[in-house]
Amino acid sequence: MSKRKNRVFEAQAIDTNVISLNTYYSNNKKRQVHLLPKTLNQETYINLLTDPAKIIVFATGPAGTGKTMLAERIPTILPELQIDEALEVAAIHSIAGVTERSLNMINLPPFVSPHHTATAVAMIGGGSSGIKPGAISLAHHGVLFIDEAPECARGILDSLRQPLESGEVLISRAIGNIKFPARFQLVLAANPCPCGKFSGRGLGCTCTQIAIRRYIQKISGPLLDRIDLKIYVDNPSRIELAKSEPNEKSIDIRGRVIAARSVAAERFKNESWKLNSQISADALRFKYRAERKGMAFLHNEIDHERLSARGFHRVLRVAWSFADSNGHLIPDESDVVAAYGGRNGAEFLR
Repeated sequence: MSKRKNRVFEAQAIDTNVISLNTYYSNNKKRQVHLLPKTLNQETYINLLTDPAKIIVFATGPAGTGKTMLAERIPTILPELQIDEALEVAAIHSIAGVTERSLNMINLPPFVSPHHTATAVAMIGGGSSGIKPGAISLAHHGVLFIDEAPECARGILDSLRQPLESGEVLISRAIGNIKFPARFQLVLAANPCPCGKFSGRGLGCTCTQIAIRRYIQKISGPLLDRIDLKIYVDNPSRIELAKSEPNEKSIDIRGRVIAARSVAAERFKNESWKLNSQISADALRFKYRAERKGMAFLHNEIDHERLSARGFHRVLRVAWSFADSNGHLIPDESDVVAAYGGRNGAEFLR
């Protein structure tokens, strides 16, 4: 696959779900590496959105490449909310005093994009006079998009870790305790460096290596361990900008998403869950394990301390989404390797 095609696939893939950047250094020189596995195509990544899982994505790239625009398109390719889900979303927004969702948007998954200067109370919820839901609860059954993620105040992003695992947040104040639902898809976006111009050969970048490293290290390791896909969005070439061919419409992508979810629903018809992201840890190790070679690959990564226990289960869940996209009844080694490559990005390709 050519570099140009790979860039297109990377940019299109964000129109699907959470994203992360790693800038690596070798021999004291800047070196930028694309984070998508070279063996994957655009449709495969888009089909991963069949699981509102929610697959966590961290997208990085220079300023002006369309990271925000692509993230805003995610709700348009997700299936409409069920009646009970729409009622939950409406109730949360009512408690928060948010009335901007019109009647024709009631069935659309919410899209919440707090500014990177938002406080912990604005992000998680709370208040002195009354406890109100924060951005993570307003994004329940939808998408929480945080642009300029490294610019968030210390501790703000890490406060998302517990809600991402449990799907709810318990807020305790002197006036009482209250629990809000918070099952959302997290999409993070960041520039590759403080000046935002580190692209291609990095000729326009004025940042030092230390400045770039400090900028990226603002995303903590425990949060990175929860990210499923690390994608780099590069500047389009002049040929791509001049292209007159129409892009695929959201309604067409949504059709594939609905079809893939139907496959998962049929597989889990006798289970207490309906989506790949909801498979329990015990079931992943036994009933819904990958093929032998795929499991051996993950066990080898664990033995070499390149994969945590949490990462082991997250990779398997994503591998099931790859298997559904590729028409495999059980994730084989290629599905597992693809899921692992998407999680580790350039590290796995080096």
